[in-house]
Amino acid sequence: MRKRLIILAAVLAALILVLTFGAGCGSIEESSGVPLSEVIASGDKYSYKIELNPVLTCSGQGEFTSAQGAASDGKYVYFVFRQSENGDCIVRKCSLKTKKIVKTSSPIYLFHGNDMTYNSKTGLLYVAHGNKEGKILTSIDPSDLSVKEQTIDLEKGSGAITYSASRDRFAISQGGKSLHFLDGELNHIASFDRVDNSGYTAQGMGSDEDYIYFPMSDSDSNMLQIYDWDGNYVDQLLLDFPWESESVFWVNDTYYIAFNHDNAAQLYKMVITKK
Repeated sequence: MRKRLIILAAVLAALILVLTFGAGCGSIEESSGVPLSEVIASGDKYSYKIELNPVLTCSGQGEFTSAQGAASDGKYVYFVFRQSENGDCIVRKCSLKTKKIVKTSSPIYLFHGNDMTYNSKTGLLYVAHGNKEGKILTSIDPSDLSVKEQTIDLEKGSGAITYSASRDRFAISQGGKSLHFLDGELNHIASFDRVDNSGYTAQGMGSDEDYIYFPMSDSDSNMLQIYDWDGNYVDQLLLDFPWESESVFWVNDTYYIAFNHDNAAQLYKMVITKK
C-alpha cells in the first residue's frame, strides 16, 4: 500500500509540472517551429500555419498603463508604459525565464514611447519618442533602467526603431510612410518610401538578419508588413488576432509580438508549422 501511495504521489507531481509549465507561460517553452524568415524567403506563405502563443503578461503600474514599445536582450524583455497623455513613461523589465517583473524605472520623459530596440554593440536600449517628437531618441541602460542620453536629434523622424547586429545598423520609420537606415552612430544612410494600402495603423517595428517587420493594427486584426534590408517591400502577413500590436522583436531564434491589452503588455511568440 505504501509503495502505491509513493507512485501515486510521483504521478501527481509530474501532472502538476505539466499543468504549470506546459501552457507556454512557464519556464519550459515549446519549439517555435519554422523561422519566419524562411517562410518569407520560400514565397509560399500559405503552406504554413502561424500561431500566437502566450509568453508573459507585464502589467502597468499606477497611472502608467498604456503599453508601447518593447525590446529584448535575449534574457530580459523591456516594456515602455505611458500615461493617458504623452510625457513621462516608465520602463518595466521582465525575465523571459521566470516571466516575473524584476525592475521598474523611475518616470522617464519618453513622450509617447512608441517603440524600442536593443543594440547589442553598445549594450543600450533606444526608445523612439514618436509622434511630434520623432527626431528624438532616448538611450537607456538596461541594467538599472537609468537614462544614458536623451534628446538625440535624428536627421529623420521615427516612431519605430529596430537594430541589426550583423550590420551594426538601425532602421527607423514614422507614420507608416517611410523607412530610413542609420549607421551604428545614428547617422543617416538611406531613405525609402513605404508602400501601404492596408488601412491598418502603423505601430513599431522589429527585424531579423534578413527582413524588417512592421506590426500594423486594425480594430479586430493585425498584420506584419515585410521589407528587406535594401528597402524593398517584400510581402505582408495577416494575423487573426484582435488586440493592438505594438512592437516585434527576434531573440533566441524566436519571434515575439507585444500587444497592448487590459492595462498590460501581453507578450506572445510566433509558432510556425508546415501545413
